[in-house]
Amino acid sequence: MERINILHVSASLFLLSYFFNVFVYRSSDKLVKSKYFDVIPFIAIIGISNSALLLSDFYVYKLALFIYFSVQALSMIFTRVIENSVLHLLAYILSIVLLLMVGFNLMIPIQFLNISNILLMGIIILIQFRNYNHYKTAMHKEISEIYLIALIGVIILSYGHTYFLMSFGLLIYAVFQLSEISILLKFYKMSRASIDVRLADLERKFERTVEFEAKKRTSVMADKVEHIKESSQKDPMTKALNRNGLTSVINDLINDSSVKIFSIAMFDIDKFKTINDTKGHMVGDECLKYLSYAFMINNRKTDFLGRYGGDEFVFVMPHINAPGALEISERMRIEIQNKSAPKFTISMGISTYPYDGKNFSALIEIADQGLYAAKEAGRNQVKYKGNVFTKG
Repeated sequence: MERINILHVSASLFLLSYFFNVFVYRSSDKLVKSKYFDVIPFIAIIGISNSALLLSDFYVYKLALFIYFSVQALSMIFTRVIENSVLHLLAYILSIVLLLMVGFNLMIPIQFLNISNILLMGIIILIQFRNYNHYKTAMHKEISEIYLIALIGVIILSYGHTYFLMSFGLLIYAVFQLSEISILLKFYKMSRASIDVRLADLERKFERTVEFEAKKRTSVMADKVEHIKESSQKDPMTKALNRNGLTSVINDLINDSSVKIFSIAMFDIDKFKTINDTKGHMVGDECLKYLSYAFMINNRKTDFLGRYGGDEFVFVMPHINAPGALEISERMRIEIQNKSAPKFTISMGISTYPYDGKNFSALIEIADQGLYAAKEAGRNQVKYKGNVFTKG
């Protein structure tokens, strides 16, 4: 029996469509998933290529199209509820059934095949237009349009009464196959490009997130301050940190690798005992409250104030060196001298980490020496007895 080369071209296009859509594109789109069944016509055509059959090649091709169109139409309706593995298995089972039908000459009337193939192609076109109206995508629009070419090819193939007409109908259908593969390939490339754009966008978002987190970490110091202020490590009267809270803050700064330097100022109220003895303890308490309040509102949110004991306070200044600490302390000394009510003054001593000590006790000791020197020099002064050279 004479073999028709155009059948092999169509079979090759079915195989190409099958491998591209199943193993490359792998989209969840109904049209793409229906291409699992492209293997059926390929197996049928290749299966009869080297066998002596009583059936004509055109008849086998039409029978293969009948089974292919039937399951394609059904899959385009129900494929979203069917697993890919099930579609694969079903395609190969139907291919085997088709080969058995051909091998045992189980014929379906040719007129039935001709009419059925045209009707099934019409149904597939309607499904395509419905999908386009639902999804409104360019791909469905272009595919819907070229299916009209497939319909023309099937009509000529079905009702062509000569070898030439049937071959011409087969050629038109092969043109449809090639056009469909080209369209799907185009939109596959577009989808890949879209994925690359989304990945690039995600990378940019990730970089912005990392940058945001980095900035967020810079505010950790302020967050810690707020947390400490609202914790139980406070002196109830002055609202400053108590001694335990003060110790904890200084040790945290020492253990924080991002903190390279900080200073502390130790100070007390000059002649505080005289104020208590002559004006009463209530006035003395008001002096302590005002002193605490003044240091809190006139300095940074990242600074700490702690009550060390009695009328002694320690002011902690992160990231401030000794000259800077002297300047801040002098400013606060003048602030208290000019605005306190009743009038009182303070004496202050400075120390700086890590030059004057690398632990809490060493820093307090140097600051206390400065405080003592300020008292000896006549009070209402700021003194530094540490290891950093300062002017004056």
